[in-house]
Amino acid sequence: MDVIALAATTCVTGIVGYLVKAVLDSLKQYMADSAKWRHGLDGKIDALTDATQTTMRTQLLHMSEKYLTRGWVTPEERAALCDMHAKYAALHANGYIDGYMARVAQLPDREI
Repeated sequence: MDVIALAATTCVTGIVGYLVKAVLDSLKQYMADSAKWRHGLDGKIDALTDATQTTMRTQLLHMSEKYLTRGWVTPEERAALCDMHAKYAALHANGYIDGYMARVAQLPDREI
């Protein structure tokens, strides 16, 4: 190999090495930024889940107490309550709401 070919090969190898390093550094930075973003998103999802659970629990209690005080429930109200309870339970948040649901389940239906 002559001197010019060797110099060209060395130059190209250096440039390729520099480009590969730049791409890898950029990829590492992207991955670090992405991990930070995902971590922040997970925290926001947890906060939204907690807020949703609190709102749904409040609504389920309010609706249940209304029906229990009144002593009856319409089929539409029962369906809405059961639907919300199923979604609430899917958030792995149940507890004492099950007791309210059992009591509401014993109420008679009344058409309006």
